[in-house]
Amino acid sequence: MIGNCAIQNINSKNRSCSCGITIGEKKYHNQGYGTEAMEMLVEYGFNTLNMNRIELTVYEFNIRAYRTYQKVGFVEEGRKRQARYHNGKYYDEIIMAILRDDWEKKAR
Repeated sequence: MIGNCAIQNINSKNRSCSCGITIGEKKYHNQGYGTEAMEMLVEYGFNTLNMNRIELTVYEFNIRAYRTYQKVGFVEEGRKRQARYHNGKYYDEIIMAILRDDWEKKAR
């Protein structure tokens, strides 16, 4: 197993949800699996679940994930300052989202 992915916190009324991926094995990093998994999650969220908004959070020290999410089309919407203590230092939690309109424009 390379990792896992999930769509959760589905809100049918607002047509929104959150998602996340984890590529656990370092030997699978930097091979495009994260981008592919995230693209599949977003496509499923918009095309199958009929969502309008998909959001996620990422910690600022996880630069690889942040860039992956940007590549897929997520934009930074806000930060929770110093929300995570990791290896002796506080880091921001970054809130990112993609809207259906953004996804459709990117797909053209």
